Amino acid sequence: METTPLVLFVLVVIVVAVGTTIAVRSSILPSRRTARLRRRFGAEYEHAVRIHGDTETAERDLTARLSRRAELRLRAIPEDLRDGHVRAWIAVQQGFVDDPERSVRDARAVIAAIALDLGHSPGEDFERLLDTLSVDHPEEVAEVRRIRDDDTGGTEHLRGSLVAHRRLVDALLGGIDTVGRGSETQR
Repeated sequence: METTPLVLFVLVVIVVAVGTTIAVRSSILPSRRTARLRRRFGAEYEHAVRIHGDTETAERDLTARLSRRAELRLRAIPEDLRDGHVRAWIAVQQGFVDDPERSVRDARAVIAAIALDLGHSPGEDFERLLDTLSVDHPEEVAEVRRIRDDDTGGTEHLRGSLVAHRRLVDALLGGIDTVGRGSETQR
């Protein structure tokens, strides 16, 4: 009978310790996750919060992006395909003078083709593709979105959009300044 109070006391101490640990972890872990996601995604984190309207939903979205990206088996693009993408990009830029809106649409198509050759899922709509690309290229994707969301219209806006898309193409290919030089491309 004398051990019953001691057993109860030990059980109460264990329950209090577990409860305290859970309370501390539930208040610390979300802030750590937030800091980690902010650091990983940069401006894309702020975009997600703005789109979703709250940090909890935005962080679930960003975590889902990380999971989708982890499921992909990305591969290097062979030199001949890479050179073809560079040539396609050059054609997009050259077409800007005659039809700026079409050039921006074509820029999206080039990005989608590069992503497919890298191992991204086929048939993704461009927004979802940008979400997945943001895991590895958050600043470039955030710039594409920022320019698009600040749509002031006109040729100058389209030029800015094309420049933002060029940065993403450059990041995906590891440089687009020359054809036939692969990862040794000079910037």
